[in-house]
Amino acid sequence: MTQRTLHIIMDNRAEGETLAFEHGWSAWLNLGSDGAWLWDTGQTGEFLNNATKMGINPLDATGVALSHGHYDHAGGLPTLLAQGFVGPVVAHPDFMAVRYSRRGPSTFRSIGIGDSRLQNTPCHFLPTKDLRELAPGVVFVTGITRRPGAFTATSDLFLDTAGLVPDAVPDDACLVIKKPQGPLVLLGCCHSGLGNTLFHLSNRLGVSSFHTVVGGLHLSGAPVAVVEETAAALNHFGVQHLFPGHCTGEIAVKALRACFSGEIIATGSGLRIDP
Repeated sequence: MTQRTLHIIMDNRAEGETLAFEHGWSAWLNLGSDGAWLWDTGQTGEFLNNATKMGINPLDATGVALSHGHYDHAGGLPTLLAQGFVGPVVAHPDFMAVRYSRRGPSTFRSIGIGDSRLQNTPCHFLPTKDLRELAPGVVFVTGITRRPGAFTATSDLFLDTAGLVPDAVPDDACLVIKKPQGPLVLLGCCHSGLGNTLFHLSNRLGVSSFHTVVGGLHLSGAPVAVVEETAAALNHFGVQHLFPGHCTGEIAVKALRACFSGEIIATGSGLRIDP
C-alpha cells in the first residue's frame, strides 16, 4: 500500500510561529500515487497561505471533501474556487443549507456556507447522501445514524431565526482511511457525536475496530458524562491514537486523558501524522 500521510493545514492553534491559526479546520490527505484530497477549507482563505508554507498546493488536489457546511469548515472554499480550483467538491446535499446558531435567548448568527458566499461561483459539486469512495481505501461517509439517547453536538443550532426549526446537521461527515495498522477516522466537528459516528462506521463498513481518530470532537463545554461517553466509544472500538483538535476543547482533552486508554496528541496547524 502506498504510504499515506495527513497534514493539518488549519486548526485553532499552530505548531509553530510561522503558521496561522483560526477557529477553523482543514487537512491535506496525501495518498501518494493515488493523488491527494483536501478535507475542509478552514474559516477563511488563510489556509491557503499555511498550505504554501507547508509545501502544499491545494489547487493540485484530486478533490475537496467537506465535513459539513459550517463557516469554520467550508468558509475558505470560495477563495479556493476563485483561485482556479476546478476539481470535484464532495459533500452531503444539505451542506448548502442556510443555518444559524443561537447565542442567548434571542440572538441568532448565520453560520452556514449557504448564506450567498458561493453565489455565482462555479463548483463541480458531487452530492453524497451515504458513502463515496474517493480513492482506493478512502471512503467519505455521511448520513450518520443517531442512536436514541446518545450525544449529538446540535444544541442551539437552527434553520431559522425564530428558533423553531432545529438543525440536526444531517450533512455531518467523516473520512475513513485504510492504513496498515487499521482504519484512521478523520473528523470535521463530529456533530453526530463520536459514539454515533463510530457505531455507524462499524455497521456500514463492517469494521470492528479503528486504530486512529483525528479531528474535532465538539466537546468544548460538554458535561463530564458526555466526555466519558466519548471515551467509552474510543475504548470500545480499540482506538489506540487520538488526535483531538479544533472544537474539542482543552478541558475535554484533559478529561479524556483520564478515561481513554490510548495515546492523545493534540493537533495544530502544521502537524503531520504518519502511518
